[in-house]
Amino acid sequence: MTNILSEIIDRKRQVVARLRADGASQDFRERALAIRRDATPHRFVQTLESEPRRLNIIAEFKRKSPSAGIIPSDLSATEVARCYERGGACAISVLTDEEYFGGSIFDLTTVRASTDLPIVRKDFIIDPVQIYEAAIAGADAVLLIAGALDDTALTKLRAIAEDELALDALAEVHTSEELRRALNAGAKMIGVNNRNLQTFQVSLETSERLIAEAPRDRIMISESGLKSAKSLRHLQALGFRGFLIGEALMRATDPEAALRDLIAASERTAHNAVATGHSSLVRNSSFELRHFSVTPIQIKICGVTNVNDARMCAELGADMIGFNFYPQSPRYVEPKVARQIVETLPNHADAVGVFVNGDADEIRNTANAAGVRCVQLHGDFSPELARELAREFRVIRVFSTHPQFRPEDVTLFPNCDVLLDTYHPELRGGTGKTCDWSAARATLRFSRFLILSGGLNAENVASAIKAVTPHAVDVCSGVENAPGMKNHDAIKDFIAAVRMAERSMTIT
Repeated sequence: MTNILSEIIDRKRQVVARLRADGASQDFRERALAIRRDATPHRFVQTLESEPRRLNIIAEFKRKSPSAGIIPSDLSATEVARCYERGGACAISVLTDEEYFGGSIFDLTTVRASTDLPIVRKDFIIDPVQIYEAAIAGADAVLLIAGALDDTALTKLRAIAEDELALDALAEVHTSEELRRALNAGAKMIGVNNRNLQTFQVSLETSERLIAEAPRDRIMISESGLKSAKSLRHLQALGFRGFLIGEALMRATDPEAALRDLIAASERTAHNAVATGHSSLVRNSSFELRHFSVTPIQIKICGVTNVNDARMCAELGADMIGFNFYPQSPRYVEPKVARQIVETLPNHADAVGVFVNGDADEIRNTANAAGVRCVQLHGDFSPELARELAREFRVIRVFSTHPQFRPEDVTLFPNCDVLLDTYHPELRGGTGKTCDWSAARATLRFSRFLILSGGLNAENVASAIKAVTPHAVDVCSGVENAPGMKNHDAIKDFIAAVRMAERSMTIT
């Protein structure tokens, strides 16, 4: 198996050369653009984000592999696809490499005709013509293997897939260096392959290690070696949003039942963890997962205006740091100043740009100038505008708990995280007043990710967490000496209070 990836890529170059020499491929780009013009953009990502608590299984169709040899099956591609759909898969991956995996582009077109699920073309893609071919065949996403591409090719192919064709690009990595390169190429969705493509050895520790290094706003998918319900729930608790499973399902006598049983067993695993309070010590790992159902509450500190405060927030453990781009705010910071601050932040701290009203181009230009990849929207923003921005940024839609607020209103913004704040007729955040916690609790079931804001401080945040059980908490004036000037001791006390409240939620 030594250096099998290099061998595959060498052979793939020959295949691509023949494809390009075929006269039928000359209009692939035009045909792909025409097909994608009427297709749903970024459908695969939308599916992964639509139900954040769902166990998203990307079930794979493949005929053989260098590590497993031929995978015997009496079922056709059509039958397998329909089994996967009935069994509860969120998407289907189709291996189209012919020489090493026994697949073809025709397997993909067959699966496309058999199911409405999103489809990922899994191949060793090294040339744009393969992406155009995938779009014509009906793929919703393509796999880009960082280990098979240099930085220029990875960036170019990702842009063609996502920006030109509105497909989704799953950037596959196996090492920290490949993760860094994928992020630099603009990858929004990262697949962590637990199988080393040089040696074909498999270890789930790869997923455990790399998700700790990835920005929190990326969609993370674990691939290869996934067989047990316990492993799936463990990785989901770490933050993985999807799981690509192939050989285990393809070798099953009944793929539909095997998939359904795996999902059901995972549900039972999660339920049992809650009911019994069992802890899970991850073997051969440097950290302990205390509880399957309790993931760390993220902390956002908003209204930061200077480098010293930003660095201190990050050092003390803040996950998100907010910069206010509303000119009327006492915490307003110019985009060029914000960029200087953002460039000093460690990878674990995500920069958030706070906006009040405005159009998509204005927000996009300001966010890009400031170097933020997450935008927080206050004011009168339509679902259409939020959806447009969500193609480029993580979007947080702010709702105020005024008397007319209805928790179900947040479902109008399915591409957005939700932040609930106190209603004030003039101020946009930083009011120092708590919001309606009962309304926030009611909103939890309608949102994929809920951030609780409004008058939080070290004294009341534990009560807020107990009342609402949010995914994240947001603090601004509660850790300030004056607007835009943070109190570092107050930040330390606030974060400590959140962590203590978090531990109290864990059944021991």
